[in-house]
Amino acid sequence: LKGITLSRTITGTSLEVDLVPGGRNVPVTDDNKADWLRLHLHDKLYKSMQKAADAFRGGILDVFGGSRRTCPLLVLLTPTELARIWAGSAVTDEDVRRWREVATVSSEVQTQAGWFWEILEESDEAFRAKVLKFATGVQRLGHLGLQSFEVQPADGADESLPRAMTCANMLQMPRYSSKANLETQLRKATELCDGF
Repeated sequence: LKGITLSRTITGTSLEVDLVPGGRNVPVTDDNKADWLRLHLHDKLYKSMQKAADAFRGGILDVFGGSRRTCPLLVLLTPTELARIWAGSAVTDEDVRRWREVATVSSEVQTQAGWFWEILEESDEAFRAKVLKFATGVQRLGHLGLQSFEVQPADGADESLPRAMTCANMLQMPRYSSKANLETQLRKATELCDGF
């Protein structure tokens, strides 16, 4: 405990902050080390973030309404529900089912679209997220899911990649001769667009 005082140095700087008035002149002892730890953590995890947290809270209240202490909409949500609204979620089996329900499929690629849904149902969430990003520009679904999606025909054959118009949530597929060819080209397309 030698040399430690009731102050802390801001990470990445030489700036010293007193945890209590005159804290840099108060040595930490066995008697006050619990207080030092509590004050140190409070300053580092709360006070140093307070300005940003208050601005964030103000933005939330502007959008959802409420007062400084309570936001009526947010108190009705569990932490899991709030996280899903905030960040979206992985593409689950239920999401694939709802995705399919909102989809409009051209009769020219009805068979290929059926294979497409089967591929998604059989795939893991990581691949589903890549397909979602390829086709819509987002890799996570918000709490409302997709509102619309189209599967349309594209020129080409088995060697052609599918195309997407992300602004319209549209996947354009050649008339592949098999589910295996569709899956190969879909995986290739999602890998090629992964950096965008």
